[in-house]
Amino acid sequence: MTSSVDWLEVELTAPADQESSLALLLERRHLGGWVEEPETEGLRWVFYVPQEPGWKERLGALGLAAAEHDGVIKVRGQVRDEDWAENWKEFYHPRRLTRRLVLRPSWAEFQAEPGDLVIELDPGMAFGTGYHASTRLCLELLEEQPPAARVLDMGTGSGILSIAALLMGSGRVTAIDCDPVAVRVARENLRQNRLSRRARVLPGENVPRTRYDLILANLIAQVLVEMAPDLTRALAPGGHLIVGGIIDTRADEVLEAFQGLVPVGRGEEEGWVALAFQRPCA
Repeated sequence: MTSSVDWLEVELTAPADQESSLALLLERRHLGGWVEEPETEGLRWVFYVPQEPGWKERLGALGLAAAEHDGVIKVRGQVRDEDWAENWKEFYHPRRLTRRLVLRPSWAEFQAEPGDLVIELDPGMAFGTGYHASTRLCLELLEEQPPAARVLDMGTGSGILSIAALLMGSGRVTAIDCDPVAVRVARENLRQNRLSRRARVLPGENVPRTRYDLILANLIAQVLVEMAPDLTRALAPGGHLIVGGIIDTRADEVLEAFQGLVPVGRGEEEGWVALAFQRPCA
């Protein structure tokens, strides 16, 4: 968790029909923890931004991106670090993400059932907490795959997919993100879940030139299409690929981009799609 830093309380308002797009936008920018405030019309969300170096540029870029979805960003005030932590405790609770995976904030009590795999994440440290449908869909497809010796997590964000893969028995993970904030956050989350020794988190945006038994890529359709040749090349024979962040109207486009692979799974929720593929052994 970030310490000894002040936070900005930020409000996002937008039409209700932009909820899915804006939720994904916040997760993509590693601001996945937010509180929904009741509104008679439209939506109103509140989230917190740490006042670390570059926060003005980051908030400005977020405002421009939100405007493309008719969203408006407004800073409501400054919050001390200790107050920020207490504010989140009211809204952030254990949540079952899949049949086996449970998300638990560090301060919350949770009685795990036999077979449960508990991911410990805190808001602010855990931007991208699995609340968005695209993340849950990827986790559900991941739960159906066998453990893999070598895993690649492209666009790792909070590192939640990497953590889930390791908890499910995979050997080692290479997690990559082009955002330095995400790199720091993912490293911290892996450390909090005592998985650092089995993972490395690297800055970058290119697919490594090696082979992996499992590749996770919860991005967006356009990026997946562009990266399809590199992701396919990096997948070992018999390996599995899980992709998410796909608006349902672009699912066929992504399927076409990965036509060299065999589709083996699909999940849909709230207008979002995740897909699972396998590379033929021969």
